[in-house]
Amino acid sequence: MKITKLSTRYKHIFGILFLLSCSLNAREIEVKGLLEAGYVKADYDKPWLKSWMDEGVGILRFNDDDKFMLTQAAIEINGDLISDISFELVGNYTPDGDQNIGFTEAYLTYSPLNKGLKHKVKLGLFYPQMSLENVATGWTSPYTYSFSAINSWIAEEQRTLGAQWSITRSGRGHNSPHSFTGVASIFKANDGLGSLLVWRGWAQHNKQTLYNEKVSFADYFSQQERPINTPNNVEPLIETDGDWGYYLGGHWRYLKQTDVRVYYYDNRGDPFAIETNNQYAWKTRYSSVSMQHKFSKNFRVLAQWLTGDTGMGNQEKGVFADISSWYVMLSYRLAQHRFSLRHDQFKVEETDDNTYDPNDSNGDSVTLAWRYDIDKNWNLGAEFIKSTSYNENRTLWKNWTPQHTQKQYMAIVQYKF
Repeated sequence: MKITKLSTRYKHIFGILFLLSCSLNAREIEVKGLLEAGYVKADYDKPWLKSWMDEGVGILRFNDDDKFMLTQAAIEINGDLISDISFELVGNYTPDGDQNIGFTEAYLTYSPLNKGLKHKVKLGLFYPQMSLENVATGWTSPYTYSFSAINSWIAEEQRTLGAQWSITRSGRGHNSPHSFTGVASIFKANDGLGSLLVWRGWAQHNKQTLYNEKVSFADYFSQQERPINTPNNVEPLIETDGDWGYYLGGHWRYLKQTDVRVYYYDNRGDPFAIETNNQYAWKTRYSSVSMQHKFSKNFRVLAQWLTGDTGMGNQEKGVFADISSWYVMLSYRLAQHRFSLRHDQFKVEETDDNTYDPNDSNGDSVTLAWRYDIDKNWNLGAEFIKSTSYNENRTLWKNWTPQHTQKQYMAIVQYKF
């Protein structure tokens, strides 16, 4: 079975990296990480708006109760193996989901030192570099505790298991204020990408799916007059159809003031390929544009826009939809304080002919976050999210309405090392 073969290959990668890292001196290894705990309160107007991970139809991570909890932990280990070749391992812990501990990234980097154009090759499991929001330890955000809808989706359903080659023309090296990078990647094991967006809709959270982890969602199929024969969970990081996917990207930087990144992604999924548990491969394509501009040392704006399409099966009995989302975030630093305000909008528009499986959804949200750096290791903060979403498939249940507003409050303490 393809899942088993890929899992074995992945274990071999980790085994090789572990043995190589054991041969290094302690001075050549860098370890970073974070522990995050806090008080979480969610406010929903209906009990069935609980988290999708508990098979609810809500789009926020935590359920409608008050609790103090360890919300996440991450560790990054990187070091030089031999000249020009380094490794990085990223492990994560979360208290919810199908698995609690595992890896989110594990890769080798070849980066030769040479004059002129700078080449870099990555090989393994890693995130594409399209986000300007998730740039802190463990692919977290230094601005808010929860991610934008776009990067929440990337965190839960997308990873590259393959190779990436980038070429950079440094502005400093060419006496220019402009720097450019071209990116190309081929990969496998992302055939589940699209499942959560079409059925659950867009969501907002900071839960990163671990390798080999399944993500559950509400059992919409049990309520359908003609149910789709597929499980109400997805293992997004698997290979189903045997085909290679690819993405292309371009980065532009002006001094240290403005950054723009443009990507096109196509997993080249075969929408008729299927696993033994009836999980389909999804054909998912999208374009993404992200930007950051620093008005001053303390004040900046970030934005990202993503649009594309996804689908599986055929037009009559399967699922096809257009997907889109964007956000704009303002962030201001005042001494040891950082204040961030983000607005998200998101939409899924059904394009198939299957009337028994309604998939239209849309919504918007506002996120307000405050962070205070006590010292280089400790910070504390608070975050508020108000999200209004319309999901047509909620009406599959009797007397359930499609539109609802959810609120989430968090008071967080974070330790970084």
